[in-house]
Amino acid sequence: MINYRKQQGVVLFTSLVVLVMMTLFAVSSINLSTVNLRIVGNMQAMRAMDADAQAAIEQTISTMNNFNLTPAATTVTGALATVNVSAPECIDSQIATGYSAVSAAIIPEDNVWEVIATVTDNVTGATSTIHQGVEIRMLAGNCP
Repeated sequence: MINYRKQQGVVLFTSLVVLVMMTLFAVSSINLSTVNLRIVGNMQAMRAMDADAQAAIEQTISTMNNFNLTPAATTVTGALATVNVSAPECIDSQIATGYSAVSAAIIPEDNVWEVIATVTDNVTGATSTIHQGVEIRMLAGNCP
């Protein structure tokens, strides 16, 4: 026969403590997974912005009119971001080797251009800047 007057409620207290601990573990794991999900989402958005910027730079590089004495800045609006590509800037010019031309006006030069693209996310307003260098063999006088 069980004597109910001698029971002190230790099992009830222990089970409540274990239940509280399990609840805290569950809440902390949910918070941790939410933080990880945000981190992955931000990284994915950053990669998409970088891809948009790289595509705009490739579009600028593929147009030879952007590499003359008066290059112009361009803006490319995509579905996710707006990309501002600055005017390509000639940062170095070397006479190309292996040519026997006598006139300095027609000797080709290896020109190094820098193209800077700044991408702005249309949703969050976050920005990222990418610098791309390109070397182009051109006739003399195209690099100021």
